[in-house]
Amino acid sequence: MTWIMWLSITFSYYSFFVWIPGLLIQSGMSITKSFAYSLAIYCAQVPGYFSAAWFNERIGRQATIASYMLLGGASALGLAFTRSNEQIMLAGICLSFFMNGTYAGVYAYTAEVFPTAVRTTGAGLASAIGRIGAIISPILVGYLYPNFGFAGVFGVTTVALLVGAVAVVLMGVPTRGRSLEDIAAGEAA
Repeated sequence: MTWIMWLSITFSYYSFFVWIPGLLIQSGMSITKSFAYSLAIYCAQVPGYFSAAWFNERIGRQATIASYMLLGGASALGLAFTRSNEQIMLAGICLSFFMNGTYAGVYAYTAEVFPTAVRTTGAGLASAIGRIGAIISPILVGYLYPNFGFAGVFGVTTVALLVGAVAVVLMGVPTRGRSLEDIAAGEAA
């Protein structure tokens, strides 16, 4: 579950943030406007992270991760079908907000689901698997955009986020309100 979670969020994150200025230019924006839009989109990460940190304590990491991935997927789908610069800006801000917010849960949750004896190894391996997504996604976007446009790029991002959310919900370990010892004992049983 942690591998799928990390792979899906890191794949989606890098497919979006590495390419967004170039994709905006390709969609007809000037370089100046593209970078201004990109800056506004990037700034949405900060409140996204803080809001998810707050929700992590209120509804739990598993629910926060799955919710933010689903809302990120909806935002990516919105970005796939945008028609105006304003729609691009709104969908991009929402996608940035939810994807970075997902990381607020991912970092905490990953450490919680591994027993103490393998916690660092488990978290490190999950993060390393996620980096595979970071390597593959910019290459894939370079192929998808010329052939399938915004819809292809953000359609794939949507699917990746949905797969991650489903993995967290179906395969994840409930950790809300449980001590690390209780979680580890439940996993061992």
